[in-house]
Amino acid sequence: MDSDNKYYAIKEVSEITGVNSVTLRAWQRRYGLLNPMRTDKGHRLYTEQDINKIKEIVEWLDKGVAIGKVKPMLGKLSPLVDEDNQNESQRAIGNILSSLAQLDSFALDKQLIQLMKEYPAKVLENKIITAVINEISQPDNPLLDVQMVVWRSVFQERCLSLIAASRKRNKKPCLLISFDEEPNSRFWLKAVELSELGYSVMLLPRLKGKLASLAPLLNSWGQKKLFIDGDNKLPLDIPGQLEHLITSTGCELVTLGSINTIHPELLEWQHESA
Repeated sequence: MDSDNKYYAIKEVSEITGVNSVTLRAWQRRYGLLNPMRTDKGHRLYTEQDINKIKEIVEWLDKGVAIGKVKPMLGKLSPLVDEDNQNESQRAIGNILSSLAQLDSFALDKQLIQLMKEYPAKVLENKIITAVINEISQPDNPLLDVQMVVWRSVFQERCLSLIAASRKRNKKPCLLISFDEEPNSRFWLKAVELSELGYSVMLLPRLKGKLASLAPLLNSWGQKKLFIDGDNKLPLDIPGQLEHLITSTGCELVTLGSINTIHPELLEWQHESA
């Protein structure tokens, strides 16, 4: 092993790149995209070059190149997004919609397991999940209500499984809350994404009650990080409670969704707390 090079364990690489360890292993075993070194005990060690390659893989995925077509693209300056690449994303979307049409939660879960192994949370959201939600949300869909229930149930369960598994290895705590009656897919994917970045995420969907009760929890953490996701107007008493919670604990605020447009003061507090 070259003593002049710096080596990173798989957990460190996940925190740096935002790609979880399960996905990194899948990229190596199934697609041959990575070839990390091994310690005497078999633990993977990654170099700076490996980390740069992982970041490039994520860029190609974000541009629409299917995971199975990334390998020959590495090192090229511009994407060659051909019809096959687009078709692969469409096939994944079509398979999910087919499972939802049959209300087959088992097939849907199997598809999500595979996709979440192969794609980082943000890429999955942009390329597949958003299209699925838009399709089943069409007002002329006679199965809209039941399909949405099946989707939310399976999707949330799969996300929660990944988040719970990450708590065994992640040490940085953070709080992700939503005041919406039904948090959307972005909320759950954000929790997965934060887990991939090394956070141990405490989830509080559909939050009600006095926010002052969260102050002792936040103050017990060395790094105080609060994420708020939402698309609806907050209850009248919540903005004032949030401002007091942020100022009294000194926590860093990050907001997600159209709640930023509805409550522009949240962006001001976000900048002040950063």
